[in-house]
Amino acid sequence: TFRSEQTARLFRRGTNPFTVITCSVNDSAHENARPFATQKVRSDIALPSAPKRPPSGYILFLNDTRKTVMKQNPALKPTEVVKTLAEKWNMADEITKKKYETLSRERMEAFAKEKEAYTSRLTPQQKEALAELSLDKKLRVSKKKLHEKLKELDRPKGARTAFVLFSSAMRKQLQDKTPKEMMIHLATLWKQLPEDKKQPYLKQAEGDRQRYNREMRAWTKRLEDQGQRDILEDLKQDIKDIRKGKHSLEHKVKT
Repeated sequence: TFRSEQTARLFRRGTNPFTVITCSVNDSAHENARPFATQKVRSDIALPSAPKRPPSGYILFLNDTRKTVMKQNPALKPTEVVKTLAEKWNMADEITKKKYETLSRERMEAFAKEKEAYTSRLTPQQKEALAELSLDKKLRVSKKKLHEKLKELDRPKGARTAFVLFSSAMRKQLQDKTPKEMMIHLATLWKQLPEDKKQPYLKQAEGDRQRYNREMRAWTKRLEDQGQRDILEDLKQDIKDIRKGKHSLEHKVKT
């Protein structure tokens, strides 16, 4: 179900959804909701703690139910716990669901007022910094969506350069060096390598470039046939729009 997948994504990211939200129906509004830590956006601007968005009714239900489920089923894996809790939510009667959803809605209304009061206390510079943070977050999310979509659609691996191929061949001989030292040493070795010694790598790189171009043409055609190309273009446009917004904001701050 959507609910179990939604919660399982937190586990896949290495985050326990039950420790992220600690509110339960027995808490007073926002009693345990942790505020955002004060953040330094730029060297001269710090943001005060902000109110934290309250959990949904579904998450509140999970928090109130998980201990019982885990106690009754101690051998369950985290993903199995999530699945069990999602099933319990789906089977819950309307009265139970309404109780949690009402509590969530009440906390959301209180949150909206707290957020408005918080924003009204910010200086113009802090508001600009907050907008910058918001754009940074949107950019990260959009990039992640694009990356996941490209992976899902099995985009061909990029063409490797001659230097990358040379580095792969030499890497085993430099295991005693740190990653930084290794890259510096590889760059020096490549620079000093005679042209005739570079030719095999250059030739291999050219072959890989042709492979990539060939696979990309086939992949692009497949996307068009499946109607997926427009989805990718929309994701790319989102990233462009956010970057444009960041550029405008940075220009405004400088002036």
